[in-house]
Amino acid sequence: MKYETRANGTIWAGLVKALLIHNPNAGTKPEPMRSRIGQLEEAGFAIHYCEHGRDDIRSGMIGMEMAIAAGGDGTVASVATEIPDRSVPIAILPMGGSNNVARALGIRQSVGAVIDGLHSAREKKLTVGSVTGPFGRKGFLEAVGIGALNQSIELVDESPDTPEEKRENGRAAFRETLRKAKPIACVVDIDGRHFDGPWLLVEILNIGAIGPRLPFAPRADTQDKLLDILLVGESDRDAMVRWAEHFSGPPPARLETGCVVTLQARGLCPRIDDRPIDMPDDTWTVEIRLDDEPVTILVPGSMTGHDDDSC
Repeated sequence: MKYETRANGTIWAGLVKALLIHNPNAGTKPEPMRSRIGQLEEAGFAIHYCEHGRDDIRSGMIGMEMAIAAGGDGTVASVATEIPDRSVPIAILPMGGSNNVARALGIRQSVGAVIDGLHSAREKKLTVGSVTGPFGRKGFLEAVGIGALNQSIELVDESPDTPEEKRENGRAAFRETLRKAKPIACVVDIDGRHFDGPWLLVEILNIGAIGPRLPFAPRADTQDKLLDILLVGESDRDAMVRWAEHFSGPPPARLETGCVVTLQARGLCPRIDDRPIDMPDDTWTVEIRLDDEPVTILVPGSMTGHDDDSC
């Protein structure tokens, strides 16, 4: 089958060489990729397989015309931050429990419907962030955080039966942690504006919802080159816990935007996307900003099929 789409100003015809980066453990009930690979091949892709977390994405992309991230937010983040040429388009097959990145871009259909819609996909830019600190430089796609959300991850039941149960487990753990969280000493600087705290929660976001679909920055724009910063203090605790029951409206705490954010703390470990980062015992500083060059995401058009879910 011929495959034609517009990417980088040209029209592809014939087989498209694509690196499929797949997380075999994504979701609550991982599915074999054999049938999906067959569907992709029928749609006009010459698939080269790469297992997320085992195979090297950078070397795998040599000679490829596009990347396909098949997994959850962690898989998408790895592809977006490790792809050597950001002009090469990325397609997302949302197979995770939350799929925050895909949903932020308007990709909410089933995996099969996404594949069927790739023939009429349009390009959308997605900003990518970087964090510089004692560990060097690391990329991120969702958020950098410190405080209650990091602590709640340790409480989550790791054996849910459905994506909905997994998200609700995560949200329940967040509410419980927020109720009991002790304020932390962390100095936040946003484009030269100081916010000393102490804080229960600090999240520097590139997209609107993170973790178990916690909508911390509902007005976030994936293309505006601005970070959204949520600062939750002791006086916000009760209102935030009530908000976290139903997530109606924006979070009842301080929401700021900025280009460059620095965090300074001692004896604490920040989280980059879903990865906790070990830090030195003495005072440390990290700087968070968005890269000048975004990645290119293919958002399927003319999609049919059910939405993965609405909440």
